[in-house]
Amino acid sequence: MKLKISHRTEYRYAMPVKNNNNELRVTPIDNQRQRTILHLVRVLPAIKMRKYHDLYRNTVSFFEVEEVHKELVIDVSSVVETKPTPVNLIPKDCPLSSLLLPEITESFQPYLQSDGPVKIIPQIWRMAIDARAEKKDIFSVVMALMEKVHAHSKYVSGVTNVNTTTEEFFADPRGVCQDFTHLFMAACRSVGIPSRYICGYVYDAKRGEILGSHASHAWSEVWIPGFGWLGLDPTNKRIVDDNYVASALGRDFRDATPIRGSYFGTGDREMRVAVHIETK
Repeated sequence: MKLKISHRTEYRYAMPVKNNNNELRVTPIDNQRQRTILHLVRVLPAIKMRKYHDLYRNTVSFFEVEEVHKELVIDVSSVVETKPTPVNLIPKDCPLSSLLLPEITESFQPYLQSDGPVKIIPQIWRMAIDARAEKKDIFSVVMALMEKVHAHSKYVSGVTNVNTTTEEFFADPRGVCQDFTHLFMAACRSVGIPSRYICGYVYDAKRGEILGSHASHAWSEVWIPGFGWLGLDPTNKRIVDDNYVASALGRDFRDATPIRGSYFGTGDREMRVAVHIETK
């Protein structure tokens, strides 16, 4: 499938600002599941942009607007070719014990820790243990964990923020895709399954069937020996397929946030985000 993505972010400042520094992680990742055909980033006021790769090999576009300005517009356009996830190739007999091998625990240590917003508290550990009961293979466990998180949580915008932890969300399970994903990751890590955070986009052909399709979306990938990273979307309780486009990854939201920046001036601002995805 070929997907055309338009992502526009507008900032309006109450008073003029300057020295506006921003990091963008909005460049689609090239891997076995997706290939970038076109990618353009335009910024107003016009500036010179430089790119580099961070620790997780995400493409980072960095720019600074030094002169005084009252608005900032970031337009991102991408065309990406995606492939379905080969679900038939996922091993159904890979035991949880295979994740205890030293090469796994050492290589995937960043994706196994209780850290930042992904806090493993006793209640989350208990939920994970209950979901794991009588299941022996990794795939069955992660599907059960996704079911548990989805059933426990309710999609409600405006209740949480970027700093909400899994402990807070578990106590009051109303939130958005970022919260669902962090909780799912905490549950996976509770039972030794490496999980990482993915930020990107999801195409909703029926315009309302998939939660989170109106903006940047978040989901998780879990490691299954013999297969690799498998994408799971706990917000919508589904395996990631060719409707999804990943743009950044990391331990949690902090590593993969689409736009992060700072500026000198008033803290009062208005932000508008518009994401449109269509088949090409």
